[in-house]
Amino acid sequence: MGITRREFIKRSSFLIGFSLLSDKLFGFEKEMEKEILSEIPYSPKEDVLIPSTCCMCVNFCGIRVRRVNGVIRGIYGNPENPYNKGHLCPKGEAGIFQTYNPYRVKVPLKRTNPKKGLNEDPMWKEISWEEAFEEIVNKLKEIKEENPKSLSFHFSHGKYLLGDQFIKAFCKAFGTPNVIHRTTVCEAARHVADELTWGYHGILPDLDYTKYFINMGSSFAEAEQWARWLDRTAMRRIYDEGDMKMIVVEPRFSNTAAKANEWIPIRPGKDLLFLLAMAKELIKNDFIDKEFLITYTNAPFLVGENKKFLKDEKGNPYVFDEMKNKALPYDEAEKIALDKEVFIDGKKYKTVFNLFKNYVLNLKEKEIEEETGVPYRKIKKIALEFGKNANIGKFIEIEGVKLRYRPSVIYTFRGIIATENGAQNWRAGLILNMLVGSINAVGGLLIHKADPEHKNRKPSKCEYPPERIDLQESVFFPHATHNVAQQCAYTYKEPEKYGLPYKPKMAIFYGTNRIMSTADIKEQVEGYKNLYSVNINIVLDETAQFADIVLPDKTYLEDFHFSPTRWTPDSEHKAIRQEIVNVYNLPYGIFEILWEIAKRLGITDKYVEELNKEWKLKEKKFEKGKDYNSREATKIIWEDLTGKPFEYALQNGFFAKKLDVEKRYLEDLLKFEGKGKPKINFYAEQLVFTKEKVFEIMDKNENVKKVFMEWFEEKNEEEIKRLLEIKFSPLPLKEHAFPTPHKKIKGEDYPFYLITYKRMYRNQTDAHALNPILNEVAKDSNTNFILINNKTGKSLGINDGDEIYVESRIGKIKGKAKLTEGIRPDTVAISYHYGRFSKSFPEYAKEGIMPNFIIELHPDIISGQNSFNDTKVKIYKT
Repeated sequence: MGITRREFIKRSSFLIGFSLLSDKLFGFEKEMEKEILSEIPYSPKEDVLIPSTCCMCVNFCGIRVRRVNGVIRGIYGNPENPYNKGHLCPKGEAGIFQTYNPYRVKVPLKRTNPKKGLNEDPMWKEISWEEAFEEIVNKLKEIKEENPKSLSFHFSHGKYLLGDQFIKAFCKAFGTPNVIHRTTVCEAARHVADELTWGYHGILPDLDYTKYFINMGSSFAEAEQWARWLDRTAMRRIYDEGDMKMIVVEPRFSNTAAKANEWIPIRPGKDLLFLLAMAKELIKNDFIDKEFLITYTNAPFLVGENKKFLKDEKGNPYVFDEMKNKALPYDEAEKIALDKEVFIDGKKYKTVFNLFKNYVLNLKEKEIEEETGVPYRKIKKIALEFGKNANIGKFIEIEGVKLRYRPSVIYTFRGIIATENGAQNWRAGLILNMLVGSINAVGGLLIHKADPEHKNRKPSKCEYPPERIDLQESVFFPHATHNVAQQCAYTYKEPEKYGLPYKPKMAIFYGTNRIMSTADIKEQVEGYKNLYSVNINIVLDETAQFADIVLPDKTYLEDFHFSPTRWTPDSEHKAIRQEIVNVYNLPYGIFEILWEIAKRLGITDKYVEELNKEWKLKEKKFEKGKDYNSREATKIIWEDLTGKPFEYALQNGFFAKKLDVEKRYLEDLLKFEGKGKPKINFYAEQLVFTKEKVFEIMDKNENVKKVFMEWFEEKNEEEIKRLLEIKFSPLPLKEHAFPTPHKKIKGEDYPFYLITYKRMYRNQTDAHALNPILNEVAKDSNTNFILINNKTGKSLGINDGDEIYVESRIGKIKGKAKLTEGIRPDTVAISYHYGRFSKSFPEYAKEGIMPNFIIELHPDIISGQNSFNDTKVKIYKT
């Protein structure tokens, strides 16, 4: 495995297809290109373009793959695809090198060194597929007989490579609830905030019509799940059409901020204060869509001093009827008051809006300015521009339909939610959008598949003892509906601490590097040390280094799968990925691996039942007693979900349909419109009931109390309850802008805020670090650095390129300083996906530093979100 990058490029025949792009994209030497061309005969008998879907990140762009004589020569964007419309980034084109990668796992491997650790060499031994399956299945049989819950199945990018329906079906057939995705190390808090508010998750700004776009934590010019659509559409609206203004609010001058009309460098973690201050100015200046709030939200509901709604015997919430001058159930009222305070039977009640209004109006402007680091006059200016551009009361006609027109929107992805109070942070953003009525209005914030009956719109069951290893929906993470990826390592290490009624014994990892992707890596390692694990992967990453068995997988260009896609405001589509090549002649991909294991375990019939349920198949289904490969499975799913023959998929790669205005703007909102309908939760009353359950369980279980004391760094039970009261507040509070490290650490000890971000060259998959093209795309792209403000660097005697330490309460890392004006003076930023330590990676892939070694973990108790942006640090020269 001692091949150099130059030797690798020189030996790779598939580089020919890139020769025409080399000058434009990659800058390879012409001499090398001529040398390769002279060595390889080129007389094509086959030259075809095969439609498929990219999986180099989570945008899933439509692609066409050029194959000549069985070898991939190029990857191009599919111009027919409604999502990327023919565009494809260099990372997508570099997918060739993901497949023709000499560092790929090519045969099953077995660990021979029983010791596991950061510096331990697994000492891999090649084994046959038969040996690998025999050992894995024997182990699974033991676990299934004793307690199937002892098995957990982890996946991240694997969800998009295979489809989590297969993984969930396999685990249900086996009998374990422990299916764990990576969403809490990404955007889970945003999803949970959406679910608490309107049910389900998935939002997009309606940028085709937006006039005023406030972007708080979505760096779509670097990495975002809708990056290709957002970037293309925003740039068209700002620069080509010139009638949209984008404000980026973030501590670092990102690539997205560089394209904005205005960058506001806010102090990390204080976004919620910015949003509450905006709400204050909107209310003061009457930029409020009263009709929207009364018709679609619970803002007019009456709330008692117990923080609960006043309801009749049937559970119908009361409002104040100004026509009859008394409180009535919502459905009986004629003229509903939005802003009211009344006494009923001697008790004080306020409308939700009144409660919120009084709270934000009492916020101190000086305090907001000092904490956010943004002049209050700037916040006020942004709020007034946002309110004016919302065009409250205006309508627009599209396709003959009269629609509400509110072209102001606030949007986020990960920036403001990767914190201890992430769900509350984005709840504040949703409330801002509600105040001006931009939810599902033309130019506003589009919600997707709203579900008023979603379980997060109700009090949590607060399960204890927990059933799941990740503690999802337990007393510890009551509303975590997207798994809690980083928690598993802690539970593996001390299951009794969290009240788990069984001992975890085995884990399967597919398409995930869980150890590298979560905070506090050293503690993660301790959790995985004594666990028997199987890793299904294309490279030997850090999590694979802790495995007992590693199985090779096919890449996204080598297998058939029903592919995930990204909807846009005006379209949705279904797609497949196709097997283009099989470079190392692998006999199994992930689908066949799971099928073979299920078959040897004797659970294929149950697996088939669960597959049909998970995919919601109606006409075409998997049948018991039959064997399937990935192509046959893809055919069944495609034909059932699209109604199109499989030949259509093979020829086109996808099937799309345009969404009409009813689907785009009206369908979801109608679920909340008027009387007799549930309401969008301006006020999340369910959190009040959840908190009461948490208190009840905590009072009965000392272990629960101890965990909370550790998490919040408090020893006093009363203080723990006070903190939980704040965390489960039905409305966002200013206290949510002060996570544990900010409160506990003195400024002079650790004066700087540490934030993280993603560089587009490396995000999403582990193999990117081994991709020579991605390491040559731009200067220094194969390493990262520590971003420090120029003024800060000079005050500390640090020059550009100096080696420095960044130290937190849990450790320190060393890297090169990069001085810039593009970051706040009190903030330090380090990107992910660098500083690799896998023994099997080449040296060039190990360059740079990994911030997760020093990031503290104080997870969001509501959603389980990993608190990546809360750590405070000090910096000094080595």
